[in-house]
Amino acid sequence: MLNDEPRPEDLPEPQPSPYAALPPELAPRSPSAPERPGPDGLMSGTLRKVVAAVAIIALLAATLLAVWGLFRSSEPVAGDAWSQTGSGAPATPIAPGAPAPTATAPSGPASTAPADTDYPAALAAYYTQQVNWTSCGDASDHECATIEVPVDYAKPGGDRFTLAVRKAPATDPGKRLGSLLVNPGGPGASGVQYAQLSSFAFTPELRAAYDIVGFDPRGIGQSSPVRCLSNADLDRLFSVDPTPDTPAERSTLLSESDRITTDCARRGGERARHLSTTEVARDMDILRVLVGDPKLNFFGGSYGTFLGAIYADTFPTKVGRMVLDSAMSPNQTEQQEMTYDIQGFESSIDAFISWCVARSDCALGPDKAAARGKIVALLDAVEKNGLTTGKPGLQRIGEGWVGFAIFMCLYSSQSWPTLNKGLAQAFTGRGDILLAKGMSVVERNTSGQYADSTYLQAMLPVRCADWPRTPATPALEAARAKAKAAHPLWARMTGELYDNCKAWPTAGRTPKGATLAVGAAPILVIGNERDPATPIGGTKQLASDLASGVLLTSDHDGHGTYFAGSDCVDAAVDAYLIEGKVPPDGDAC
Repeated sequence: MLNDEPRPEDLPEPQPSPYAALPPELAPRSPSAPERPGPDGLMSGTLRKVVAAVAIIALLAATLLAVWGLFRSSEPVAGDAWSQTGSGAPATPIAPGAPAPTATAPSGPASTAPADTDYPAALAAYYTQQVNWTSCGDASDHECATIEVPVDYAKPGGDRFTLAVRKAPATDPGKRLGSLLVNPGGPGASGVQYAQLSSFAFTPELRAAYDIVGFDPRGIGQSSPVRCLSNADLDRLFSVDPTPDTPAERSTLLSESDRITTDCARRGGERARHLSTTEVARDMDILRVLVGDPKLNFFGGSYGTFLGAIYADTFPTKVGRMVLDSAMSPNQTEQQEMTYDIQGFESSIDAFISWCVARSDCALGPDKAAARGKIVALLDAVEKNGLTTGKPGLQRIGEGWVGFAIFMCLYSSQSWPTLNKGLAQAFTGRGDILLAKGMSVVERNTSGQYADSTYLQAMLPVRCADWPRTPATPALEAARAKAKAAHPLWARMTGELYDNCKAWPTAGRTPKGATLAVGAAPILVIGNERDPATPIGGTKQLASDLASGVLLTSDHDGHGTYFAGSDCVDAAVDAYLIEGKVPPDGDAC
């Protein structure tokens, strides 16, 4: 059965972790500590939601971005202080017009493949740069490096991003198939950290067959980070009221949203306008060649599925074996996103409520039918009065922190005890447990500092580049009002819905609206039936939108499907990635 107590890292004063830059739920447990089974009898714990812990997408992105408008800028304009290069062994600098150096091929069978020369001549220096792999300087046998990519692919001789890369070598060189590039989502999560924790995210069989290679996408983490927001700005993201009650309050929210969008673009400069997933996909193709693989083998989780789909559509003939876990489609419309969000949130909150009301200590009482109404009433009371905490600088928190923490606890059944305890405490007027949960996810410490690796810095520039502008047409406004009236708890959790990229200086991507990745090898798309962040509707849509998409679903809760407790899913994914066995389309676990 599920442990009755919240996890230590979800309590008001989390214990220090040796992985200080990671959310505590990502830190590996002691080898002697047993895994704790979930309510469905499956193994959970640290292994259950590695992907989920670093990925904030779909509904969460909409929730957070809805309140960005209240920030005020007070930081300097973009420059060295805002756009730093990543760490690690540097790639050989590329001088404009200089002869292209020779790439270093990895050891193992993949190195026997001929060098890939199928790229534009103008990008030859990037595709053939020398990569200097060195020890990452920790206790692992992992290797780290950096590579360079153009800020603007239309101007390859101009400014460059330096991308941080980490490789966990295949544990059995005799079985090595090549490299598996990985991305945990976000947007803004660290692929370097994902590779660092590869033993907690991928099965031993998969790690024996592949080098696990993670990279921080351009402008994120250790890859020439572009920072638009100060610590005070990030705190205000959670401190404002996400559900304005009057036209005047809504007008203020929208005008301030335009201002922060404009300020972020100004602070980030040219680099902030080149953080699109389309450009990251082109970076990933350069990395594919530099690690010596003729085709891209890729595992993407959460928003990483968006990256995988964009790559496959851009380079269909370069797709090797690709798994997209907890997915969303680049063709997704505003209306579809809202529909999927409602479905995902409500199925997840219902699963929590069903678990909770069966307990004698359920904070919501024994009546399942009344439980949702109690959470709605709590959020309404928090909007008026807030909750008190013992955190310096956050002695009173509002709907922003509370709603965010509730939503994050739905990512994994392992956090349901934390949510139960947090709600019980919130009904008494205190918010320490919920605040601690929220802070651990966004990597905020008790002194008010956010880790450099926090995904929050990337969300606005990436989202504004990746999605089209959404004018508030009468039909869309009517659909939103109808959805909010029919789903009051979802409405309070989501907050105000509006296009907060309206003032971004460049246009967003135009969805293709047609079949994606024509000519690509089979792409395996997997997802849980009850996922609050990337609902199963979006996963099914991506599998359908991809010309070679193959759908595999899992009848489980939470965000993240692979290596999350289902032997059936793990076996299917490993058989596909290691042996090339494609499961039947529409299979279920």
